[in-house]
Amino acid sequence: MKKVNSIRIFCLSAVVVLILAVKFAGHVPDKDTPLETEQLIPVETEKETEKVLIVNQNVNYKYLIIEEGDYLTVYYADRKTVYQYTDIRYSDLDDILRQKIRKGYWIEDEEQLYGFLENYDT
Repeated sequence: MKKVNSIRIFCLSAVVVLILAVKFAGHVPDKDTPLETEQLIPVETEKETEKVLIVNQNVNYKYLIIEEGDYLTVYYADRKTVYQYTDIRYSDLDDILRQKIRKGYWIEDEEQLYGFLENYDT
């Protein structure tokens, strides 16, 4: 009788452990929950305050590309000093890239900057 009870307890324990393992293995964080390296930072806009998701804070961006008067302008990271005016028309870009530039398209270094400019220069 003791063997039968021991087998029942073992089987019951195994089922409980299996259920818990399946429950926790299938846990996926919410899409709205930032990961450990992400942080929500409020940014002031003309109409309201919105939150911008910064994916990697350790990247030191040197340049920022924005649209001014339907042309792209490259600024240094300080957002005040113009690095270069371009002949690239904002309206000629695809929608996805225009959305990125509308928010401010950050570039890490000169190599990436010139790669971008060469791809879109007419």
